[in-house]
Amino acid sequence: MHAAKTDKTMPVVLSPNPKTKTNSEILGMSKESAFTKALVLIDWEFDAPIPVLRCPITGKVIASGYDPATGEMAEGYGEPKWQEVPTVLFHYIPEVGEFDYIKPELQAKVDSKRKELGEDAEELDDFEILEEHVESLGDVPLVFCLMTSGMACGPVSSSIYVGLDLAAAYRDGSM
Repeated sequence: MHAAKTDKTMPVVLSPNPKTKTNSEILGMSKESAFTKALVLIDWEFDAPIPVLRCPITGKVIASGYDPATGEMAEGYGEPKWQEVPTVLFHYIPEVGEFDYIKPELQAKVDSKRKELGEDAEELDDFEILEEHVESLGDVPLVFCLMTSGMACGPVSSSIYVGLDLAAAYRDGSM
């Protein structure tokens, strides 16, 4: 088969053909990392109530909101027990520059990739290696980046990353 045209500029691929371009090539998309493909950015209004983020599969709290202006957590919530949520791979706060939690298997992947990169990894922290070089985050990865910004006594911004493997809840029997 061949590529049909829906208009004069954009071919639509009807069947695999080594001479036919992929949709990514047609759209001029570059290869993205596993992290970038799984990333969902959430821009939370600074004046909105402090958010509580839940796993879409288990319903468990995976990030309780933090108000950067007051330093308080969402009312009634403390820091989640990430190791008790089977889908959670990591929790990372860029402003602190370290993981609050990272699943040991994922840390092993980061360590292995650091070793493989050798000298090229000397200037990279673990999050950068995870973000740019780890080929797989899980079977069904999803990474939330919850960002807030606004004015308090000056400009204030905060963000957190929570990585999930949604299929993990089914593998461990939680679902």
